[in-house]
Amino acid sequence: MKPRIDFYKLNGQNRTSINRFCCQLTDKVVKMGHSVFIRTKDAGEAQRMDDMLWTYSDSSFLPHAIQGDEDDFDVPVIIGHTDSGSTDYLLINMSDDIPENLDHYQRVAEIIDDTPDTLQKGRARYSSYRKEEYTLHYHEIA
Repeated sequence: MKPRIDFYKLNGQNRTSINRFCCQLTDKVVKMGHSVFIRTKDAGEAQRMDDMLWTYSDSSFLPHAIQGDEDDFDVPVIIGHTDSGSTDYLLINMSDDIPENLDHYQRVAEIIDDTPDTLQKGRARYSSYRKEEYTLHYHEIA
C-alpha cells in the first residue's frame, strides 16, 4: 500500500523555522503513539536536528537517536541521512530527493519553504509522486 504524502509549505521561512516545524510535527506524531524517521540531507544536518530535538521546547522531550547509534532501536524518533530499512509510521523527508522504500511508511511529510531552490526541488518531488499515483495533500503554513 502506498503512503499518503503531505507537503507542508512554510511561507517566508528560513531553515531554522523548517527544522522547528519538523520538531513540532514529530512531537505531535509521537504523542499519538507512532514512530518517526527524519531523513536529512547529510550527517551535519542530522546532527543539527538532533540538537534541535533536545532544545526546541522547554515543556517536552522527544526520545530520539541518530541512525546507527547503539540506542537507535529503542526510541520513537530516528534521524538519519540514508534510507531507513525500518517500517516507521511517518517519514519526514528533509532531503532534496525522493527517498527509497517509501512503501515502508504509512505517511510521508515533505517540508518546504518558498525560497526558489527549495520550492523548485519540492515541485519536482511533488510531480514525481503524482506520476507514481501517490495520494497527495498540500498545506500552506503561515
